[in-house]
Amino acid sequence: MQHLNNLPDLGREVARLRKEKGLTQKQVGALTGMGQSTLARFETGQVAEFGSRKLLRLLEVLGHDLALVPVQGQFTLDDALEQRRREAGSPPAGAR
Repeated sequence: MQHLNNLPDLGREVARLRKEKGLTQKQVGALTGMGQSTLARFETGQVAEFGSRKLLRLLEVLGHDLALVPVQGQFTLDDALEQRRREAGSPPAGAR
């Protein structure tokens, strides 16, 4: 499983998968109901946002799925809450 954690990397991977299947942007656009220019901008990292429905439909057409995996070694919301508790002098979560 490949870990992609930003939109430009995801777009490049979609382009790779599309080419691997021998499909053009126009063909994938027709299968997904997405414009060729939208797909081109996504594949080249020129979009700031890309809707989840579009992404899931695109991955489905390319024979792939989206998986959520835990992030290793990154500061999480739980870490931030625990840090705030320590700074406030509160007992750790679950210690009450």
